[in-house]
Amino acid sequence: MKQKAGTSWFMLIVALLMLASCGTESDNLPEDPDTGGEIIEGEVTSTIEEMDNGNYRYTVKNDTQELVTFNFTSGQRYDFTLTDEQGIEVFRMSSVSMYTQALGEENLSPGEELQYDIQVPAANLEPGTYTLEVWMTSTEGTNYPAEIEHTIE
Repeated sequence: MKQKAGTSWFMLIVALLMLASCGTESDNLPEDPDTGGEIIEGEVTSTIEEMDNGNYRYTVKNDTQELVTFNFTSGQRYDFTLTDEQGIEVFRMSSVSMYTQALGEENLSPGEELQYDIQVPAANLEPGTYTLEVWMTSTEGTNYPAEIEHTIE
């Protein structure tokens, strides 16, 4: 009987110690060697850069400390438009493209990035300066738009 009571007390103490240790996770982030201080949690960012004439790279980077998941209802991951100097949309990629009809997802771990190479078609547009805007086509959350000037000579 004494042994049973001793075991019960021991189990109770172990359970209390386990409960006491819950929620004591440290808020300290790893140090950034470049600044010598803490890494300040960032955000998910998007950029677009011209690679060569008519070819661009759209990048979405996860500068947070958490996994970011993008859910899609088709094989389309991004879309883009060209807008003329008057602000009129003259081309939309999804209007001339077909995509698989399948659910999909992209996971972006902390520090990782998604990159998509984009080739802007000639599309019989007049010479001039256009705004190329690109964005993610995920079903929820921010679509992370980015834009750049696109010139047709």
